[in-house]
Amino acid sequence: MIPNESFLLPVSAGAALYEQNEPLCALCDHTGDNISLRNPQYCELTVQYWAWKNRSFDVGGLLHQRRYFDFSDLHPFACDQPKKPKRPYTVLHTPDSHSMHRLCITQDSISALTERYRFIAPLSENIYQSVESYYNRHDRQSFDDLGLLRRIIRQRCPEYLDSAEAYLRQNNAYFCNMFIADKALFDDYSQWLFGILEDYTGQKPLQQQYPREQGKIAERLFGIYMTHLKQHSTIPWAELPRAHFSSVNGVTVHNRSFSKFWYTLCPPGSVRRGFLRKWL
Repeated sequence: MIPNESFLLPVSAGAALYEQNEPLCALCDHTGDNISLRNPQYCELTVQYWAWKNRSFDVGGLLHQRRYFDFSDLHPFACDQPKKPKRPYTVLHTPDSHSMHRLCITQDSISALTERYRFIAPLSENIYQSVESYYNRHDRQSFDDLGLLRRIIRQRCPEYLDSAEAYLRQNNAYFCNMFIADKALFDDYSQWLFGILEDYTGQKPLQQQYPREQGKIAERLFGIYMTHLKQHSTIPWAELPRAHFSSVNGVTVHNRSFSKFWYTLCPPGSVRRGFLRKWL
């Protein structure tokens, strides 16, 4: 189910890999300048790349069919609003009209925020261990991925190195590669992100790369970019909670982040969820 809203543009990700009879959205990421074939590694970022290279807009961003921003708080955690909500996301059933109303996903509510803030990120989540430890525990295999990332940042954009160290050592993590930004910041972030990912892909031995790796590395890069934006600029920013939809188009995801049971038992951002992340 895709909400029928003119400001939400569904795009088929990895369309270059679809079989001939598989359904596609009206917009696909395999037209124009694209990296659609890299979708197994880059995940949703192939859509971000396509939008960056091929679309004209004043404000744009990246959401998922199962993860949306929650615009219901008129005073979100932001550069001018220091009170941070406890929960980084909620779990809802499906993105129907009732959910859209609950999340205040309207042109007016989005415009009201983007007029105040140039960069909107997902609310960071306390994972009760460092971002680096979490990555090494859950995603690192036989290669020092974050060591390579540090070297590339040191070579390519050394002004981001202190922000990289600060972010990788902190316990508050940004997930999902979701954001909304004006066109200038969308372009700036995309150019920075894909340049680093290109170097990362080229420098890491091919036989040691794993599926979805660039998408996961990008989550860490997003946190570094957001940390740098907060520490070294006056750009107005905000962070919004997310909504995770457990069922889309009749397909239910059996994953803890989409489970109402796990959400109730171990809420995200809680000590219990931190323990779950560390030991399971």
